[in-house]
Amino acid sequence: MKKNIFKSMIRRYHYLFIISLTAGFIFMSCNPLPTDISTFEQEMLGQYIQNRPEQFSEFEKLLDTTEVMGLLNAYGKYTLFAPDNAAMKAYYASKGKSSLNDFTLDTLTQIAYDHVIKGYDITTDEFSDGLMPYLTMSERYISTSSKTEDGNLVYYLNDESAITKRDVEMSNGIVHTISVVINPSVLNLPQSISTDTLFTIFNQALIATGLDKLMTKSRDESYDYKKYLSLETGSTKGSGSVDEIPRSRKYGYTVLMESDETFRANNIYNLEDLKAFAAANVYNEDPDDANVTDIKDRRNSLNKFIAYHMIDRNLSYSKFIDAYDTQHMIKTYDMYEYFETMCPNTLLEIKKDRLTGETNLINQSSETKEAVRINVNYKDKDATNGVYHEIDKILVYNIATAGELSSKRIRIDAAAFFPEFINNNMRYYDPAKPRSWIFPRGYIERLQTAESTKFYYLNAYGGYLDYQGDEVFLAGMYDFTVETPPIPAGTYEVRFGYQPTGARGAAQLYWDSVPCGIPLDLRLSANDPLIGFVEPGTNPEDPNGFENDKMLRNRGYMKGPCTFKDVLGVWYGKKIARNSQQYIRRILGTYTFTKSQTHIFKVKAVREGEFMFDFLEFVPIEMIENEGIE
Repeated sequence: MKKNIFKSMIRRYHYLFIISLTAGFIFMSCNPLPTDISTFEQEMLGQYIQNRPEQFSEFEKLLDTTEVMGLLNAYGKYTLFAPDNAAMKAYYASKGKSSLNDFTLDTLTQIAYDHVIKGYDITTDEFSDGLMPYLTMSERYISTSSKTEDGNLVYYLNDESAITKRDVEMSNGIVHTISVVINPSVLNLPQSISTDTLFTIFNQALIATGLDKLMTKSRDESYDYKKYLSLETGSTKGSGSVDEIPRSRKYGYTVLMESDETFRANNIYNLEDLKAFAAANVYNEDPDDANVTDIKDRRNSLNKFIAYHMIDRNLSYSKFIDAYDTQHMIKTYDMYEYFETMCPNTLLEIKKDRLTGETNLINQSSETKEAVRINVNYKDKDATNGVYHEIDKILVYNIATAGELSSKRIRIDAAAFFPEFINNNMRYYDPAKPRSWIFPRGYIERLQTAESTKFYYLNAYGGYLDYQGDEVFLAGMYDFTVETPPIPAGTYEVRFGYQPTGARGAAQLYWDSVPCGIPLDLRLSANDPLIGFVEPGTNPEDPNGFENDKMLRNRGYMKGPCTFKDVLGVWYGKKIARNSQQYIRRILGTYTFTKSQTHIFKVKAVREGEFMFDFLEFVPIEMIENEGIE
C-alpha cells in the first residue's frame, strides 16, 4: 500500500494557506470567496453529512441515533464511508425493513461503526486489492478493489459498493461517498462456507472430518489488556514509535477451496470420490497413516487433505505475500513466504515471480512451473473470523510437494512465526508510521519467555535494515524459546539473521536444546576483526567479496543476503544487506531432521541488552556450494 508520508504536512500548510488567503480577501474586498478556491473543505466530517441532506439525510439519522455524529464533529483523524440516501433505502429493503426505526439500536450501532475507520485518513491512492490494514470501529476489515468501467477507474469496497465520490478532505479526515451500505458477514468462517453453493463437496468434507470445529474461535475473551498496562513503558524507540499493549487477542483463519466444478474436472463428484483421491495422493511420511480409515482422525488421508487447505491466520489476498513486499525488498529477486497449515507438520509455499509479475503462486514446481492459483474473481470472502478463497487446481501435500520443499532454501521472517501478528492487525507496512508493541507473557502461543524478558514487535517501516522491513526483538536479561514452523526432513545448514548494534548485548544460542558454539556478541559490527567483513567492491583483489565470504564462513558468519536493503539511509546508508557492516548471518550449525517437524530455537542472555531476531533460514547442504548471494 502506497502511503504519502507528507500528507499531514501538506494538509497543515494547505489549511494555513486558506486561512491566510481568507484574511487577505477580508481586507481587500467584501465580496465572498469563490467556492472553487480549493478542494479542501474546512468542515468537520459530521458537518459535511449534516450540510447535504439531499444526499445523506438517512445516513445522518443513523449517525445521530448512534451518537457517532458527535465523534465525527470532533478533532482527530477519521476515514468515513458515507452511503447516500438511495443506498440506505436499498439496505432497508434488503432486510425487509422500511426505515431506521425498524432496527435495534445495537444493529444500528454496528452499521455505523462499519463505516468509520478511526485514527487514519485514507485516500484511494493508498488502496490496494485486498483487505485494508486498518480496522473499522466495528473491528472488521474492508476489502478494496478497482475496475475500469467506461474508461474510468472505479473503486469498490467488498467488491460490491462503488465509491461514487472519493477523497473529499475535511478538517478531521477523509470522506468517500458509496453506493451500497457496507454489510460484512455475521457468520464465522465454517458457517460462511456452508452457505456458499460453489463448494458443496469441500464443505461436506470439512464437516465430516470435524475440522470445521477448529475454526470457530474469534477472540480470547479472557484477555484483558488493562491488566498489563504497566508494561507500556512510554519509552520512545529510535524510529519514533512508542510501546503499546495489544488491545485484543483475536483468532483468524483462512481456507483455500476447490469448487465443485474443479473437483468434477478431476472426476471427483462426491465425498466418497474425494476420500479415494486423498487416499491415493496425500503423502504420508509415516506409512502406517495410510491405513487410518476414521476420517476424524488427524492421521487420515482425507483429514490431512482438508487440513492442508486451512491456515490459522486471517489472510486476505494481499496478506499472503504482497503485504510483506516492502520497499526494503529488491524487486529483481523472487520472493517467498511460508505458512504452516493446519495439517500437522506441513508447509505451504507462496511465491512472487518477479519475471512474470505473478503473485500468490502456491507450491510452484521448480521443474514444471505449475502452481496452484487463487481465483482473483472469487477471493476474500468475508467471515467474522477469517476469509476463504477459491483456488484453480487441486491443492494436495503429495510426495512431489514434500520433495520440492526439502530441496530448496526456506527463509522465514521472524514475524511469520507468530499468527497473532496478522490476526491482531500488527503485521503491515507503513513507511511513515512506525509502531511498537510489547506483549504480555502468554500472548504469543509458540513463544515461551522468562519473567525477565521483554518481547517486542515493530511493524515494517522505512527506517530499518531488516528482511521485509519489520523487527522482532527482545530486551533485558532475556531467556526465551520459540517454536519454529515445521521443516521438512533433510540435512540443513541453519542460519540466523540479525542487525548488530551497541545496545544488543550477548547471548548463548541453542538449537533443539544443544548449544550453538560459544555465546554470540551481538554488539560487534560485521567489520569487527573478530568477524572480518569487507564490503564487496572495496577490495580490488576480491571485487565481488567471494574470498571474504569463505573467510567469514570459516568463522561461522555470512554476509546478509542481497535481496533486501535499507530504505531511508538514516543509519545504514541505503545499502543492501550484503554490502552493510550492520547486517550479519550467524551459522548455527548443520543438522539432520529425520522427519518433518517443528524445532526449538532457544536464546539466553549472558550480557543484558537487546536481541534482534530477523529471520531463520534452512539451506539443504547439497545446494550450499551453488547457493549464490541471494
